[in-house]
Amino acid sequence: MTVNTQPAETGSIHAINGLVSLLATFGAKANAALRTLQMARMMSTLSSMSDYQLAQIGISRSDIPKYAETLMAKE
Repeated sequence: MTVNTQPAETGSIHAINGLVSLLATFGAKANAALRTLQMARMMSTLSSMSDYQLAQIGISRSDIPKYAETLMAKE
C-alpha cells in the first residue's frame, strides 16, 4: 500500500492551478470570438457606406478589409 506523503494543500494548489489554466484558456477563446465578431461588424459597417463616404475617410471599397484590420489593431 502506498502512502501519500504530500500535504493536503498540494492537491488544492494543483486544483486551483488547473482551474486558473482552464479559465485562461476560456478567456483567450472568448477574446478571439469577440474580436472576430467585432471585425465582422466593422467590415459590415464599412461595406454599407457609400463610395462617397468611404472617400471622405480616405479609403476605397477594396481597402475595407485592410482598413478594418488597422482599426482593430489600434484597440
